[in-house]
Amino acid sequence: MPAAERTLIEDLVTLRSLAIEAGRLAMSYTLEGQSARAWEKTGGSPVTEADLAVNRLCAERLIMARPDYGWLSEETLDNREARQKDRCWVVDPIDGTRAYMRGDPNWCVGLAIVEEGKAVAGVLYAPMLGQLYEARTGGGAYLNGDLLRVSECRTEAGCRLIAAEEMLNYKGWPEPWPAVTVPRPKPNSTLLRMAFVASGSWDATLVLSNKSDWDLAAGTVLVEEAGGLATTHKGEELQFNRAIPAQRSIIASGKGLHPLLVRRSGFVDIQDPQTKAAPAAAKPRTEPAKMGDAPKDAKQLLHIVFGGELKDVKDVQFEDLSQVDFVGAFASYKEAYDAWKAAAHRTVDSAETRYFILHAHRLLDPETGEHHHV
Repeated sequence: MPAAERTLIEDLVTLRSLAIEAGRLAMSYTLEGQSARAWEKTGGSPVTEADLAVNRLCAERLIMARPDYGWLSEETLDNREARQKDRCWVVDPIDGTRAYMRGDPNWCVGLAIVEEGKAVAGVLYAPMLGQLYEARTGGGAYLNGDLLRVSECRTEAGCRLIAAEEMLNYKGWPEPWPAVTVPRPKPNSTLLRMAFVASGSWDATLVLSNKSDWDLAAGTVLVEEAGGLATTHKGEELQFNRAIPAQRSIIASGKGLHPLLVRRSGFVDIQDPQTKAAPAAAKPRTEPAKMGDAPKDAKQLLHIVFGGELKDVKDVQFEDLSQVDFVGAFASYKEAYDAWKAAAHRTVDSAETRYFILHAHRLLDPETGEHHHV
């Protein structure tokens, strides 16, 4: 057996045991009728103390097991340099946090390995469903030890499709969707949707919006090893661990149904997330950038980066103002953002600690009482 394959098998054993341990940890926060403390992240998506606890556990176990692997997780600030390795761990501590918060069983721990842009191993554990999915390239896909195969569905009409009903009923489709079966309520965990497709219990899933790598990596290897296809809605191969760790969309289904779904949905214009990284790459510099490096005639605006422990993460009231950490003052938003990111990364495990960027565009002169615009 080649050394690379043997290593992958060992890694899958690690992922399997860790997923079970992580699922039990998440469940421990819901014992005796209690629920994990929750708040909103930037952008409005929820996170709980259980998400962060599982993230810490996964980081400890996986980085210790393979320190030469990269690391990418939903609950860790992205560090592109840290994940640009031959192999990279990809972690979603709790996929389906909203379901987890309301006691819906359709959530899971999602763990994967990406190698040179391709998902090569993945484990999903849904503890409330009692389901453990696992797969590796060339090794098949399994649910609780039983081999999985995608369905043989080859027609859109009547297919069992996990998708948003409002999207399917949208009046702007060139041709209306035929009658399909959609789950009610549908699971909001994309990884579980893909696992259900891999098991053959559903025929396909379709999401016409950007999805992060951690939402898709483990599910992709499951679907592929179960004999199906997982691509963007345009039929593009999923390439993981790129500059922006996200995909434009997802279609996962059996090979007979897949081209029909691509034909129907491919006209939809969804921006490739990689275009967000293109402007920076398109402006080569002849000299290295330096802190404060800006054209002499450019206006330098004042940005202050600071943070500390909050009384309540839903409000901006500091626990102790004397302990507020002033990171520094910066002439551009980019410099301030880089400083904020570095400071926030140091405290990712502290749920109550937050860092902020203050754009001080109006300053009060106490002697005159006048406001000055920067």
